[in-house]
Amino acid sequence: MGNAVMLPDHDARRQITEDLDRCLLVEAGAGSGKTASLVLRILALVREGKCRISTIAAVTFTRKAAAEMKGRLQVSLEKAWRDETTSDKKERLGQGLKEIDKCFIGTIHSFCGQLLRERPIEAGIDPEFLEMDELEDRRFCREVWQEYLMECRSDNHQAIERLLEIQVDMRDLEHFYMTICTYPEVEIVAQSAPYPHLEPTKAAFDVLMKVSARHWPQGIPSDGPDALQSILAQMKQHRDFLGIDNDLRFLKALEIMEKTGNIILKRWDTPDDAKTVKKAYDLYQDEHVKPILRQWREYRHEQLINFVLPAVRRCGQKRVREGRLNYQDLLILALQLLKHNSEVRKYFQEQYTHLLVDEFQDTDPLQAEIMLYLTGQETDELDWRKLTPQPGSLFVVGDPKQSIYRFRRADIDTYNEVRRLIKKSGGQILNLTTNFRSLDGIGRWVNQSFAELLPESADQFQAGFNPLDTVRVCGGGDLGGIHKISIPRVSRHTQETIAVLDAQRIARWIRIALDGGITLTRTDQEIASGIGGTPRPQDFMIIFRYKSHLNIYAQALEEYGIPYKISGGDGFAESPELIQMIRLLRSLLDPEDPIRLLAVLRGPLFGLSDNQLLRFRRAGGKFNFQGPVPDDLAPEDTEAFSWTFRSLQQLRGYLMDLPASAALRRIVVETGLLPMAAAGELGKSRAGYVLQALELLTAVERSGMVSPLQLVEYLEALREQGVEEEISVTPKADDAVRLMNLHKAKGLEAEVVFLAHPGKTVSHEPTGHIKRQDGVPRGYFVVESRTSLFHSQVLGYPLDWDNFLQKEREYAAAEEIRLLYVAATRGKNLLVISCYEGKPENSPWMKLEQFCAGVPELEEITVKRARIDKVPGLVMDDLEKARHRFFNTNAPVTVPSYSTTTVKRASDSLFPRTAGERKGKGTEWGGLIHQALAVLAADPRPDPELLFVNVLAEEELSAEETDEAILLLKGIIQSPVWQRMARSSQRFMEIPFATTATDDILGIPMGTAVSGVIDLVFKEAGEWVIADYKTDAIETPQRLTELKNYYAPQVRLYKRFWETLTGEKVKEAGLYFTAAKKWIEV
Repeated sequence: MGNAVMLPDHDARRQITEDLDRCLLVEAGAGSGKTASLVLRILALVREGKCRISTIAAVTFTRKAAAEMKGRLQVSLEKAWRDETTSDKKERLGQGLKEIDKCFIGTIHSFCGQLLRERPIEAGIDPEFLEMDELEDRRFCREVWQEYLMECRSDNHQAIERLLEIQVDMRDLEHFYMTICTYPEVEIVAQSAPYPHLEPTKAAFDVLMKVSARHWPQGIPSDGPDALQSILAQMKQHRDFLGIDNDLRFLKALEIMEKTGNIILKRWDTPDDAKTVKKAYDLYQDEHVKPILRQWREYRHEQLINFVLPAVRRCGQKRVREGRLNYQDLLILALQLLKHNSEVRKYFQEQYTHLLVDEFQDTDPLQAEIMLYLTGQETDELDWRKLTPQPGSLFVVGDPKQSIYRFRRADIDTYNEVRRLIKKSGGQILNLTTNFRSLDGIGRWVNQSFAELLPESADQFQAGFNPLDTVRVCGGGDLGGIHKISIPRVSRHTQETIAVLDAQRIARWIRIALDGGITLTRTDQEIASGIGGTPRPQDFMIIFRYKSHLNIYAQALEEYGIPYKISGGDGFAESPELIQMIRLLRSLLDPEDPIRLLAVLRGPLFGLSDNQLLRFRRAGGKFNFQGPVPDDLAPEDTEAFSWTFRSLQQLRGYLMDLPASAALRRIVVETGLLPMAAAGELGKSRAGYVLQALELLTAVERSGMVSPLQLVEYLEALREQGVEEEISVTPKADDAVRLMNLHKAKGLEAEVVFLAHPGKTVSHEPTGHIKRQDGVPRGYFVVESRTSLFHSQVLGYPLDWDNFLQKEREYAAAEEIRLLYVAATRGKNLLVISCYEGKPENSPWMKLEQFCAGVPELEEITVKRARIDKVPGLVMDDLEKARHRFFNTNAPVTVPSYSTTTVKRASDSLFPRTAGERKGKGTEWGGLIHQALAVLAADPRPDPELLFVNVLAEEELSAEETDEAILLLKGIIQSPVWQRMARSSQRFMEIPFATTATDDILGIPMGTAVSGVIDLVFKEAGEWVIADYKTDAIETPQRLTELKNYYAPQVRLYKRFWETLTGEKVKEAGLYFTAAKKWIEV
């Protein structure tokens, strides 16, 4: 398409590859090819000899984007090299291909980590520092907070007393502390405010109480009090029993009166009574409650900030001291390194001559400063706003219309400032408007809608409108453009009901499409790759503004047999199986806690009834699974509790005796968590959550978090934060309908996109504002205590918060429009907007719905094309029949479906040895020698005696046995085969393996699962060598031959299996007999 017609933005695209000596900021609209622009710029720089590829750094927003760019750069370089005819350019491209691995492509955090690792001394950090991910960072911050609170309890009683004087428990400040920890470079503003004058408010309260008493109902309303009556009744009780003289008590009581206080007329003696009291209440609320509580919270704000800030500083200092840096540390330390050391700045400017940045509209403000310090000509200038980028050194790509991450520190003000600096320095702002993604019908509708939703020119809060110039037309497909699904009015506008109706409509339509009900328009590239017009599950994406009720849509898809995968949902956090796992682990770690044990006993893992628990308690039982079961219980209860307590004791034994992750896997198997998850609704997802948790726990254990308690705390933090991507337990998981929240959908596309769940919208009040205009970022934050996952209570306000709040509301409203732009531009063929007719203002897509007046209904076009047969539900008879078949002795489940063996067992059965033949010190001695060799193989030291002594000391050997073992081990490491291993490029010791026998070797039937352990494998000259150590006693040459014949089949089997597992050749395999100091190839 682009080759046949000149694109509207042809000149801008030409400048990207030709204007190489000028800094450029490319504002690239949706579907315009941002990644392609970056790749083309790199190719041009290399081809024209402006730099070597090793001096280019390309910064991406995510690791996934970095991997995609690396792949596209490799392919593009190869093609450019093949097609180039000019010799010097071809040579440069060829050199670029050779050095492509030296080109940095990654996130800003990994880039900063690389800078710091290269110059750690100047940065003042440990060269071996570790990088913590978000979950580890949150856990670290919480640990520091708890340390800080403990220190306050023991050494700083005055701080606690000051908080109590303003009615704040220090534990309620954890949520605010965690928030402030994410802004380490910001100066948190704390200003003193006067104590509120309460006497007029107390006097007016007495007046209100008198008014309410005069108009109070004579009797108790039959339906109970309304909201206003409840509030006033509580206030009357407070006045009568506690009085209003004490300021702190009175202020606490006033918080009750922040509620609206709705009235129900029929619960008053007369409507006039209700209206009179309501009017008096509203007046008191406006003139006294709200102003006084605002003054009180402003008064507290400074003290709350002063209590929290030492903990924040302590956390940052501890991270640097221990060499455990979070993402913000990487940015700040790299920034300080560049800002305050001109020599380092010059060094890195020579190392990275060209900096390319993707998705700049969502950049962290610190990234902008780092970017300017790396490219600025004035290497002694400290103010980044005064820097002038070297000509051509900076290439920035972004789309301010898609800036949607303000909650993650993205700042559109910073984008605008960098835009100004690039333009001022002689750079140029380019606009890419050609959209290669969407059909023309989508493009026209998006242009019409957002020409009204966005301003003509950019302002402080919002990006300016730029049209999409689509180049795809509907050809070969049944439908394209914009359609809608209209959900009729439901009773009480219940969100769940709206979601169910919407989910069913969407799932039915997708089922129709997959069954051949529609044909999609494909691009030339898709057709060339063999993709036909019939839709695939991966062609559909369902986007949600919020995470709630996402499971309803997944359930509908499952009902119609449609594969799906979820990104950014709450399924992991809300997983019943993970909740049960955490409860169980907490109980196992603390057997003395009866509450936790009761929760486990009553839960689905053991399922004891409340009556059983009551009988147990009345019989004198104690809820401690390590204790005895009472003798007076009925036989069936005795059996139930005895089995349960034995099971729990066994599970606790796993935790105490095994590595934590291995114990957790055993616990999951023993309790049946996986089949329980898989058998329920959304079973594949729920089973995937359990497996994903185990994988994440295993990974974090390898990083040093080894105690069971640490892993349980990590699992709790994992549930709280959620996971980026949920894994699937089924094959072909990529060919699935994608369900995701809107932020996850950014940068993605699909043939058909649904904007779903029109019954859910939420307005979150901003709680912070940062002023960055005058060089020093200053933060004004509301102090909140988190009362639950979705509710919080304000403890303190900064002065002048209303002005800051209004500005943040404007930023938030502008970002909401940009979110709609992102949503509307994901579709390639079809965009379907779900609309709720009953209460449109409840829909997150409301501002788009106003442009849907003439948009056709989706169902009217497609619903008649196919007949849907829903999967029938199970009835009790089906379950009874299945139960009978399952427990029948002839049931398939009772027949073994596979067999297992080990290499040693198979060898022993084929070549049995008598007891007299089994000479030597036995398997324990052999295991000890193998253990010592495994340690030494990982670190082949010139003098291993001390190492041997340490390893052998754990076995409590006698002095004679220790000397014998050391002599034997020294002989082994002096052997030629060991010396070859020490020089090898790769080596592995004690490698467990399992595979399936493919032919009848060693008498093992085909299909048998075979396992074993290979002593030593190392790579020599690109090929593998396998060595098996044997510690048998050898008295005669004949004995050596017998042992060789006995062990040789095992080694041959190791060789065959290793070649199968690795796909690489084993050039040599043999036995090393330690007693004879002899290597025998087999």
